[in-house]
Amino acid sequence: MSKIYKLALFGNPVSHSLSPKIHQNFAEQFGLKIQYDLIKVESENLHQTVIAFFKNGGHGANVTLPHKQQVIDSIENISETAKQAHAVNTLYLDVEGQICGENTDGIGFINDLSNRCHIDCNGKNILILGAGGAAQGIVPEIMKNKPKSLVITNRSIEKAEKIAVSNNSKAMTFEQLKDFNQSFDLIIHASSLGHKGQTLKFKQQHIHSKTQGYDLSYGKAAQPFLDFCDSMKIQSYDGIGMLIEQAAAAFEIWFGVKPETHTIFQKLEK
Repeated sequence: MSKIYKLALFGNPVSHSLSPKIHQNFAEQFGLKIQYDLIKVESENLHQTVIAFFKNGGHGANVTLPHKQQVIDSIENISETAKQAHAVNTLYLDVEGQICGENTDGIGFINDLSNRCHIDCNGKNILILGAGGAAQGIVPEIMKNKPKSLVITNRSIEKAEKIAVSNNSKAMTFEQLKDFNQSFDLIIHASSLGHKGQTLKFKQQHIHSKTQGYDLSYGKAAQPFLDFCDSMKIQSYDGIGMLIEQAAAAFEIWFGVKPETHTIFQKLEK
């Protein structure tokens, strides 16, 4: 009888997640059997829930909001990438059985930009709207790709500065952005406002004919920003590809094989 690998997603909420469908597709590519559970967990129960999962035969797990930072307290080893992002979204066991943490959000974002959107960050002027955990997760990977400039904006300057200082980029408030006369090649919406049917906006002086927009959210949450980009006549993408690519990077950590992502992307796009 072939082994069934136990996987899970820890978060709150989790019922909306596409992760089980994505990882099932990946597993089928390699003839692997998985059980992928959605585990809704409150912050105060996170540590014992994670420990119990791996004690009871868990093979690997993903972590989503609001636990990506708190889960670090439950981990023996954390990767350099996760340290830079101050967040963990993937858990696995090392050869000694210790729980380790990785962050695949950044590489998932870069891979989607490259594979689906055909965008290379190298030499580009990039603007990020919002400086929460989502932005924090992708900035180190963006900087590895050597953009010409990176501007991070937020309602309060402190959060933007925290990310900018450690990544050699520029921070400003949304108010300061209004008077900032520079056009960008790529504008990334990293705010959760889309879940409320709202979006952060940019001005006409921030775009040129080939500017592209990207929302780290997907589905309904990305629609307000995509609609705004349409009104400004620039091409834009949602983050469904990033979700798939970060999942593929996590799957590779767990099983040592890299899944093909195009098929599941086509299925989810429908």
